[in-house]
Amino acid sequence: MQQISRFAGLVTRALFLRTDAYEEMREARNPFVEGLFIIVIIGVIIAAAGIVGNTLEWASSPDGAAIQDILYDGLTNMPWYQMLEQEVGPEFTEQFEWQWNLNSQIARWAAPTPLSSLAGVVTTPLWLIIGWLIYGLLAHLFARLLGGEASLGQTLGCTALAVTPQVLNLAGLLPSVAMGGVVATWTLICRYVALKQAHRFTWGRAFWATVLPRLVIWLLVLILGGIFAAIVIALGLGPQQLLGGS
Repeated sequence: MQQISRFAGLVTRALFLRTDAYEEMREARNPFVEGLFIIVIIGVIIAAAGIVGNTLEWASSPDGAAIQDILYDGLTNMPWYQMLEQEVGPEFTEQFEWQWNLNSQIARWAAPTPLSSLAGVVTTPLWLIIGWLIYGLLAHLFARLLGGEASLGQTLGCTALAVTPQVLNLAGLLPSVAMGGVVATWTLICRYVALKQAHRFTWGRAFWATVLPRLVIWLLVLILGGIFAAIVIALGLGPQQLLGGS
């Protein structure tokens, strides 16, 4: 119980940018393990909240199949559909049916259910860990190039505390509340404090150590996206082939 209370206090102080929290993590016996533990706990809490929210949404939502049937009947009985069906012929009907079935299948996959939400207990902490390691390793590399003095474990431990703004996503359970931009900005600020404290940086070096890893990640995403687009164009694949259609 005392250990849980300590971690709760550490997370709260880190969330509100208290430098003593990051200093405590820096001087911990094994900051990497403690940071990993914090991220897993945060991920499980977010996933558990997601299960509750998705279950309530699933229980209160109308039957999706019935809504799709009503929409389908309404669209196919509209004048524009009748006109295109006559002018274009069977090709239009086939394309419309294919697109409609595809969208319906995606909607069924995306619809939240209590069972599908259970996977979040594993996937949410896993994605948080992957994101933490990628950013932490890049941040440590740039920090050392900028003259930082922290070890890799200290960098990862302190940047793990920068994941604490993810708990703000719990507010997303409330109607009409979106926290994506707030969480991303708060996380960036926490990372700045984490790297500044871990590596004993001035504000300028801490800024570049914080920003450069994000720039590299964005650049890699753009490059991979460009390579994927080039492959698709080179192979002449259309949307049906990419999605497994005939």
